Amino acid sequence: MFCEVTNPKQLWDVHWESLSDDIEAMTRRERDDLTVTLSEDALKDCALYEIDQVLIRNGHHLEDFPTLPKSNYVFSVHGGNRLVQEELAYD
Repeated sequence: MFCEVTNPKQLWDVHWESLSDDIEAMTRRERDDLTVTLSEDALKDCALYEIDQVLIRNGHHLEDFPTLPKSNYVFSVHGGNRLVQEELAYD
């Protein structure tokens, strides 16, 4: 958020797996189904969505980085509205 990335696309290509390593586990917990597996495309899409959400909370948007792929996030991948899920997960 507070530095200039000179090549966002290269950063994404090299580190997308690290940025998405917990998404499948989160999906399994949310659905209470340990057999859920996500395709590589679904993992990338969810990671891009999560990155976009962080950017939005900090006054930016994924579209500010035109070389990055865009998210085609579908709510069914995470089982519903993220805000509702966050509220339900609150302890």
